Amino acid sequence: MAEKNALQERAAKTKRKMEQANKLINSLQDNKERWIKSANEFKSLKQRLVGDVAKACAFVSYCGPFNSEFRTKLLDEYFHNDLLSKDMPVSEGLALTEFLVDQATVGQWNLEGLPPDELSVQNGIMVTRSSRYPLMIDPQGQAIHWIRIREPILEQ
Repeated sequence: MAEKNALQERAAKTKRKMEQANKLINSLQDNKERWIKSANEFKSLKQRLVGDVAKACAFVSYCGPFNSEFRTKLLDEYFHNDLLSKDMPVSEGLALTEFLVDQATVGQWNLEGLPPDELSVQNGIMVTRSSRYPLMIDPQGQAIHWIRIREPILEQ
């Protein structure tokens, strides 16, 4: 009888574990579609990463001296079409400022005095990401104000 009771107790324990496992599997099954979608998006992002990085490098390297309209034309027409002609996957409508810098950094730059407009953020990216010192034509004095706050050692 003791052996029978021990077997029944083990069977009940195993049944409870199996029920809990089934509940877990069913709850995970609900997330399966979301996981598959996320995995496909990640795979697509990985494939386009090379083209996106090439486009970002071209932006930092060549777009500095130009105004906002010409930068947009260079990025959306020339650089993008050049990547496509070389069969390099690239994201459509890539937001370069979001690709190159996070919102926390942009917020810090804004606190330091950099205006929040797209052109100023692009210029901030070029100043901080370039290996050479940029030439800044700054009739309103916004850039020099930002640089002085950002690099206080330069005033000495």
